[in-house]
Amino acid sequence: MPTTSARLLDALLRSIADLPPAQISKVESAITTARRRAEAAVEIDAIGEVRPCPRCGGHHRISWGTTRSGARRLRCKDCELTWTGRTGTPLAGIRRPDLFIELLRNMFEGESPWSCRKAATKLGISRDTAWRWRIAVIGLLSPEKPGALAGIVEADEARQRESRKGSREWSRHRADPLAVAKPPREPWVFYTKRNATIKAPPGGWQAWNKNLLAITDRAGHRAFEAIDNVGEKAVSTALLPTMAPDAVLCTDGHATYKGIAKATGITHFALNAGRRCRRTPKTHHINTVNSLIGRYRAFVKPFCGPASRYLLAYGRWHAARENTDRNYLSIFKRFLEQPHSANTLC
Repeated sequence: MPTTSARLLDALLRSIADLPPAQISKVESAITTARRRAEAAVEIDAIGEVRPCPRCGGHHRISWGTTRSGARRLRCKDCELTWTGRTGTPLAGIRRPDLFIELLRNMFEGESPWSCRKAATKLGISRDTAWRWRIAVIGLLSPEKPGALAGIVEADEARQRESRKGSREWSRHRADPLAVAKPPREPWVFYTKRNATIKAPPGGWQAWNKNLLAITDRAGHRAFEAIDNVGEKAVSTALLPTMAPDAVLCTDGHATYKGIAKATGITHFALNAGRRCRRTPKTHHINTVNSLIGRYRAFVKPFCGPASRYLLAYGRWHAARENTDRNYLSIFKRFLEQPHSANTLC
């Protein structure tokens, strides 16, 4: 005999077949929402099963119903506290964790990540909430593991003009010049608009470039690290921890990399302007890292120049999208494993 759930499912499928197209789209939307809630609830329940009581640390618990989001609620037998898998985590104040996990899915597996405005429209949340969620997510991303890049490793710099997007320092200085110091430069629009009286920022254009070091190997591992300058100390601090000791380094021939290779004994092949000499094997090139930098520039273009304070986070976000060992569920689990701090997610 079929179970009650099987009979209900059969009745639902028969009724869907008789619906007009306009109502079928509503059914699809309801199924999508149910899938989101179920996926979030499964991950939250898995963490809640292994986590001790947040108050007394006891492991004696019983089921105590479910939350509005569908997650299982537990009750401690010792102190009678009730909790779920996201109690005491940064996700504790989010009423719709299913929407948060949907944003994660788009950020790491979507063909093109949503802007904050588009995410707000798609998910039915505030634009500011979408922004806070995104910054919290990319701020949680960690660098590549030491020695993760092996074999033939390629490295090059990706430059971006310094940005103070969202800063109010210019308006605050104009409102109260005595209390707020003058910013070190004028807004970029003053230098680029037609008939601008200011031709270049203090120190010249090169002084306002921010650098990201792009590193990749042939196995598909990617890494982006922010560097203050292209000197040996800054580049070696970002480059050497990610490389295996026996890796071969291919670069564009900048003197910085030559100095690092000489000081550390790394096998280094310099390809000036991408050209190899007769002694350079055909397998050694920098096309992979140049392609990675090109994809990064296309990735950040829809965001209209992220602020320089978030440059490293955006670089690691792009690297995480490129690396196959990171997915949206692993990031969601990391949020459930983080201790509760100042809640910036809701």
